Amino acid sequence: MVRTLTWRDGMVFALNMPIGLFLTLGYTVGAIGGWTAISIWAVACFFAFLQSHLFSEMAAMFPDRSGGISVYAYEGWKRHFAPLGAIAAFGYWMGWSLSLSVEGVVLGTLIEQAFFPDNDIAIRLPIGHELGLPYLIAIGAIVSAWALNYFGIKIAAGVARITGALLVIGLAVLVVGPFLSSGADFDITRLSWTGTSSPFDWKVIVVWFYITAWTTYGTEVCASFAAEYKDPVKDTSRALRRSALMIMGLYILVPYVVVGALGEQTIGANPVNYIGIAFEHILGSYAWLGQVPVMAAFVIAMMTATADGGRSLYGIAQSGGTIRQLGELNRYGVPGRALTTDMLINVIILIVLGEPIAILLASNLGYLTAVTLAVGAFVLLRRDRPDIIRPIRLAKPWVVIACALFAINTFAIAVGILNPGLTGYGGLSETVTGIGILMIACVLWYYRQRIQDKSTIEWRVHDDPLLPLDTASSEPAPVSDSRSHP
Repeated sequence: MVRTLTWRDGMVFALNMPIGLFLTLGYTVGAIGGWTAISIWAVACFFAFLQSHLFSEMAAMFPDRSGGISVYAYEGWKRHFAPLGAIAAFGYWMGWSLSLSVEGVVLGTLIEQAFFPDNDIAIRLPIGHELGLPYLIAIGAIVSAWALNYFGIKIAAGVARITGALLVIGLAVLVVGPFLSSGADFDITRLSWTGTSSPFDWKVIVVWFYITAWTTYGTEVCASFAAEYKDPVKDTSRALRRSALMIMGLYILVPYVVVGALGEQTIGANPVNYIGIAFEHILGSYAWLGQVPVMAAFVIAMMTATADGGRSLYGIAQSGGTIRQLGELNRYGVPGRALTTDMLINVIILIVLGEPIAILLASNLGYLTAVTLAVGAFVLLRRDRPDIIRPIRLAKPWVVIACALFAINTFAIAVGILNPGLTGYGGLSETVTGIGILMIACVLWYYRQRIQDKSTIEWRVHDDPLLPLDTASSEPAPVSDSRSHP
């Protein structure tokens, strides 16, 4: 793959994380209160920061491998149970790619409300529902995100820089505006530890952590572009750690200011358009100027989801974990077939299902499973392959930290799938759907092994891949005080 990116490009792609905050803040704050929600996000972001260090070491081990944490999960678990690698890859793909349809519909709704509030455009489908303007905009946005990625990652990165700059401006207005504008009245007493779900027990807290972790953990996306950074070791490490710190600050500061300006009741009653209300308080009749940066954030999110989902499928196909057709690069040096697969699946979801939110909720199970398996892979790679060159090598206490994070994530997944109705976000059907999609991964893994490669099924793969040349020749990256050289 072509090396054209720097760590700054990785951070720009990580700017899609506020989309998750925009989508979940209203529901979370309304249910459990502002301070409780901020505490959950802060803890989850801290865990993401710790995990970014683990992913930095593994990214440096495989600098020529695209696909990010799903590849690390496969490399770590294949000696113990190879299908887990395929499950991690498809789970990771679920979390990123299947969010495209929801993000597209929300973007279309924002555009409709801001610029075409009186339109009556609708296309009646034979399957019984209509595609209104938001859905038509969503399909156009999905195809556009595919095109920007298909013709080279540098094009997508350039567009992301522009939209990222707009987002930074919008976030600055949202954070500073309530303290400067006469129309916005910030009051810290509007934040509380209770909400509509009060009184609630520890299970409710854990389930909300489970639901929101797919947004707070997302800075690992920087690792997916390791094979496309100019310096895969240093750039990947810097992008991962700095993005995690940036998102931690945003996930604490933005809800603190927004809830203090609007109040929990207003946000809970308007869980989707509370951002528009906030900009109305700050900018008055020019509120649409504040909505444009939010739209820009959705553009970043869709480009990132397309890029990351495609690279995940490409990376695992290169490792032999799914059908080989997804492991091909196009003439622009990007995984064109995998990207096209992402695009077509999301368009079909919009046309056939009409309301893709259930698929997004189901994808949460797959994504957190992938993250958890990648964290566990750090420990397994330390034990099973201690002699592989590690340009970045964390100190021994990080193995204990990885074990603790693995246990915490596993516990959150278990509580989340056993108690999906505690937040009103979903039920058993979403959990079953998520498990079903993960099982498809096992079928495709079996097809690759038996039909395409015509090999015997190896439930445990013991042959180590050749070390990437860049790994062997790379100069070790500078390490912090908590690290030691190999």
